[in-house]
Amino acid sequence: MSETFDVAVVGNGMIGAAAARYLSATGQRVAAVGPGEPEQWKSHEGVFASHYDQGRITRIIDPDSIWGLLGKRSIAAYAELEAQSGVKFHQAAGCLRVSPDTAAPGDTFLQAEAVGRAHDAAFTIEREGEGLGDIFPFLRFPADAMALWERGGAGYVNPRQLVQAQLTVAAKQGATIIREAVSALTKQANHVRLTTTSGQQVQARKVLLAAGAYSGWLLDRSLDLRRKAVTVLLAELAPAEAQRLRALPSIIYRLDRHPVLFSIYSLPPIVYPDGKTYLKIGGTLLNTNCVHSAAEIRDWFHGDGNPVEGEALHEVLLDMIPDLKAKSFHTRPCVVTYTAHDHPYLDRVDEQIFVAAGGCGASAKSSNEIGRIAALLTTKGEWDYDLPAAPFAVHYA
Repeated sequence: MSETFDVAVVGNGMIGAAAARYLSATGQRVAAVGPGEPEQWKSHEGVFASHYDQGRITRIIDPDSIWGLLGKRSIAAYAELEAQSGVKFHQAAGCLRVSPDTAAPGDTFLQAEAVGRAHDAAFTIEREGEGLGDIFPFLRFPADAMALWERGGAGYVNPRQLVQAQLTVAAKQGATIIREAVSALTKQANHVRLTTTSGQQVQARKVLLAAGAYSGWLLDRSLDLRRKAVTVLLAELAPAEAQRLRALPSIIYRLDRHPVLFSIYSLPPIVYPDGKTYLKIGGTLLNTNCVHSAAEIRDWFHGDGNPVEGEALHEVLLDMIPDLKAKSFHTRPCVVTYTAHDHPYLDRVDEQIFVAAGGCGASAKSSNEIGRIAALLTTKGEWDYDLPAAPFAVHYA
């Protein structure tokens, strides 16, 4: 490819696609480079991504004020993005954050409540045995549990559709979408040359690395990233059961002394590409396995996940929805990438290369704003945002 782009975004996931949209809106010549979804996970030999899914929680309320603000600003942009792209990806199903004991060591209920108030989230405090059971009669939590019941734009996004919406608008604005993985970056005097896995060459004056778990491996100096191998459980629901549970919100639930899981999250019943409706649940393991290479990531995605984690999720799901009627249960692998400070890396590596990576299990809801920050940084070459740069600074391995 003989054209030299102003910016090449490496990674067409949720953050990269958002950045490509914001960059192309400035009139810059943008290439968004990243592979499409694998047709067959178990035989795919290339890279994998986190957005091959139908539901990710979106919310403002979070124990961390920065994540709360990024979520708030992303939610505020959803309606315009849906209108511009013609792609529907947001469902305002609400989000329920549950704690069995707000006074327990490590509990973040009070911090989350404070962040919700600081960012003007629309929520109420509910208690098990009082109003919570009236709102959600099909859910069961410990007797003393308390919950933050957030409405407004809280609920979930379809990550596949969100990426499609971002790239649709980016293409309308003149961005070139290249559906290939990048295998190498080579710095030249006045540009960077990207080599794809097929051998195609792409030249750009600047490069924004937004390749998720793979981002650090394209640099001369590796990023400090922890790539956690986790498992999700999908409960297949018949139409009648999906209809009965249609009012389920997205849920984040800290567990009380569970031997395997610290907490879980779950999504309402959602239709998947196979035409079936699934209720999805995932969690935070007390002891997480990490993957350390692209080959380990590939091997992990070729499997069915961790059976111990899957069984624990199954147990918690049936305890939370005691009369759940599921046709079947399926586990799936996932990889969640964490940074050294549990905020995304949004930083300049040098005058030509910039980084937007490390979702920390919270970036789907905030990906639009993270992409906007990355676009500002890449365009101006320096930090230009109303939060300090330090919480987003790159750490190297």
